[in-house]
Amino acid sequence: MKVFRTLNSWKYLSVAGILMAGMEANAQELPATQVWLCKIDHGIPKEIIRISAVDRYNNQPMFSPDGKFIYFTAEQESGQTDIAEYEIISEHLRLINNSAESEYSPTPIPGQEAVSVIRVEPPEQLQRLWSISTSGGESSLLMPNVEPVGYYTWMGPESVAVFILGESFSLHKAVVGDQPSEFLVDNIGRTLRLHPVTGEILFVDKTVAPWSITSIDIESGTQTKVMPLFPGIEDFEVDHAGRYWMGSGSKIYRSNEANTRWELTVDFQAFGIDNITRLTSSADGNFLAIVAGR
Repeated sequence: MKVFRTLNSWKYLSVAGILMAGMEANAQELPATQVWLCKIDHGIPKEIIRISAVDRYNNQPMFSPDGKFIYFTAEQESGQTDIAEYEIISEHLRLINNSAESEYSPTPIPGQEAVSVIRVEPPEQLQRLWSISTSGGESSLLMPNVEPVGYYTWMGPESVAVFILGESFSLHKAVVGDQPSEFLVDNIGRTLRLHPVTGEILFVDKTVAPWSITSIDIESGTQTKVMPLFPGIEDFEVDHAGRYWMGSGSKIYRSNEANTRWELTVDFQAFGIDNITRLTSSADGNFLAIVAGR
């Protein structure tokens, strides 16, 4: 049984089980960030442990659909990034791949034992979506004509909402195969989510002040403002019940039941945690994973 640490104690995981990449790579100046796992008690995150093993770039966590695993981007000693898998019950941490390229943003593919990733492909540094098997590490290109992808979220087994890099950042929809993506919205933030109740895509609209969580019906194109964010924040999560989460500094906020205001749920300052950015929740609502500096 997992032992969670309260605000009086916490632990580092051993680096044992993490295989360091042995090849040369051009190290990027990635910020040192850590992934933390919070246990949710009656809707409030009350206990926390750090699940990333080393003080490098660890980011973009995502739960498996059954809530047993967390996948995240893990920077290696060479500066390359691979995909780590953390099993919650056993506390086992391993790499699911060890490729010659860097991968980011692992996300389970609906109906498959695989995660999708954004792979940075030399020499052109293309950023396209690939599939990586969670059992064997085999990979395959999913959308050869959709790039450069910055962020994304799956809408179904074959369809994806993608954040496309350019002079301004735009929301597109795409499908697995050779087709190009279709433009939807311009000037968006990096967080994309599928609403668990309505099936709409959620994004951050940066054309308004303050920036706002906004929903879009992919078929009709209808947009609806949902919740304003704190100034400068573009990361949020929506949980299984349709409630919104946001981090600011060492604090985590959740929307009220009517989604009309933000309410403080916890302050992790006692852990030395600061600059909380990305958040993701398990499908059953029992866990929240966050990214933060320390």
